[in-house]
Amino acid sequence: MLMMAITAGAMLIVSGCASNVKRLTAAAETQGQVRAGVNLPDLPSECREKMARVVPKYGTEKPRNTQLRWEFAADFVDRRMGRCASFYDATKTNFEKGR
Repeated sequence: MLMMAITAGAMLIVSGCASNVKRLTAAAETQGQVRAGVNLPDLPSECREKMARVVPKYGTEKPRNTQLRWEFAADFVDRRMGRCASFYDATKTNFEKGR
């Protein structure tokens, strides 16, 4: 009977230590995740560039040609913004998936 009590007591102590170890391990993992934070990749340099300005060439260029140059510059900026948007959409998706 005494042996059973000692065995039962030892089992309670060991199981109590195991649950403490699990809790401490879980707390350490949580702290590590919080400290690690989120490291986003650098924004591509082209995403920070401003749109080129189209300056009319008075006397040597027709207004329609100036308009065409402006449209070309605007299309270029639209394509650049599309690339930047797709880059960050992919980044956001990757972080949501836990990569």
